Amino acid sequence: MAFHTRILLSLLFLSLSPLLASCDKDPVHLHFYVHLLPNRTEVLVAKSDIPARTGIVVLDNLITEGPENTSYPLGKTQGVMSVMNSLTVVWAANIVFTSGQYNGSSLAILGPDDITQTIREVAIVGGSGYFRMAQGYITVKTYAVNLNNGNAEIEVDLYAYPAKY
Repeated sequence: MAFHTRILLSLLFLSLSPLLASCDKDPVHLHFYVHLLPNRTEVLVAKSDIPARTGIVVLDNLITEGPENTSYPLGKTQGVMSVMNSLTVVWAANIVFTSGQYNGSSLAILGPDDITQTIREVAIVGGSGYFRMAQGYITVKTYAVNLNNGNAEIEVDLYAYPAKY
């Protein structure tokens, strides 16, 4: 019986070897800007006055290399943003790359963003394509805000650790 147990354990180890090897990750650092344009690339789909000024916003925001919306486009931030109060949002979105080295790949982000802080951090909880099974985080800084129309640009530094295969 011990012989069969050893064979089964050996087969189990061999079948798990690719998963164990995927824990070795090479870091990827990217720097880009996201353009928040209420009523154009962001649509409020649910609103509540209890607590005051909360809601859910659907996102399809442009990502560019530079702070101008005419800079080279890298992709989009697509998903939802839950506005918990006027100063905190919760991201549940994908960073979808549509050009450049990571074209066709995406990263999933999830977590709170307290806009009263100068630098905020949101978790990377997965990905696809080049970033399959990625982990990591993004740091977010408000680059510019237009108080007249609500448009904003945020500066993002992304640190991802994709799985190796």
